Amino acid sequence: MATLSKIKTLYAYEDGDTITPRMGVQIASGHGLQQYYDPNTKQVTETDFTRFPATLFPQAYSSKQATIIVPATTGQQWYYNNISDNAGILDENGNVKSAYQDRFEKTSVTMNGKTFPALKIKGNLVSPSLADVTDKWIYYVSQYNGKQFTCSQLIPVQAAVGDAYNILLDIEGADGSGDETLSADNDWVKYTAYLQLAGVTIQDAVISFEHLESGQWVPVTHNVGVTEIVNNSLKLFDTAVEGTELYRAKAVYNNKNYYKTMEPSDIHDPRYIDEGCNIMGDSVKVGETATFNPKVIDRETGDDVTASEGWSFSYTLIKRQDSSIITDITVANLTYANILAKGGIAVRIEANRTSA
Repeated sequence: MATLSKIKTLYAYEDGDTITPRMGVQIASGHGLQQYYDPNTKQVTETDFTRFPATLFPQAYSSKQATIIVPATTGQQWYYNNISDNAGILDENGNVKSAYQDRFEKTSVTMNGKTFPALKIKGNLVSPSLADVTDKWIYYVSQYNGKQFTCSQLIPVQAAVGDAYNILLDIEGADGSGDETLSADNDWVKYTAYLQLAGVTIQDAVISFEHLESGQWVPVTHNVGVTEIVNNSLKLFDTAVEGTELYRAKAVYNNKNYYKTMEPSDIHDPRYIDEGCNIMGDSVKVGETATFNPKVIDRETGDDVTASEGWSFSYTLIKRQDSSIITDITVANLTYANILAKGGIAVRIEANRTSA
């Protein structure tokens, strides 16, 4: 049986091509983008970007071309917290505005012979006076062949008190990109998981990994060349990823479980799923209902081969907050109210046909 899968994220559509806008991240191993602060000392405890800068860069790929694309240099912009003219980080000459120079630096990242625009976070985004301790967002907006897309990255902000446990994932690709997309240039992706309390790694935590299969989370086993597990790391090869998959890291500490999901994608496949969602982004507004009309597309020709090849579709709904499987609603009931009540829903689409 042939199988493909797809997970709804943020996409831009035009002319049968799907641009999947993901953000690449480079930061010292063992550190993440989460900013913890001590409300008493009014200091950042982890990650201190003045000591461990983070570099963000667009890693958008074209489903038709099956490659990560370099955005157009004209009209590109980085935004802080919201996409508006006032929030643009770059001025009309493409330089970092003076108001942002204490926190950001314009740079670039080169890999696989391609150079991508990049933004270095060199200053803490938490206010020294703790007057502003809300989560932060960084956006990158550009276009490719006339198709505009937006990459986004959350910088979570949290007080370093109480049970502020979080799983940090270090992501390493064969090409050094830190991206979850398997391609001709990236033959594997490795996740290393750390359970942290307020940014400090818990050495006694027990780490394992699970894979979503037929609506159930199944433990991942060590399989050379497919799913290789070494200590708290999971390396996935292309044979372990069909389309877009869901894996998760599980940390057990003091008899409590903590989870963090991963969404590796494989763009080697000659077929891919166009999910046909009526929502272009990832935000469902009041009064809206997300609907899906998926198709299987031949990557080389761009043809819809759903009917001619006998593909059928099934859906799994996952609660974003804790990666649990949702069973009390179906894909036909993805209303604003239902999505709000669940704290966000990931829709995994699986396409199957009886013969390859």
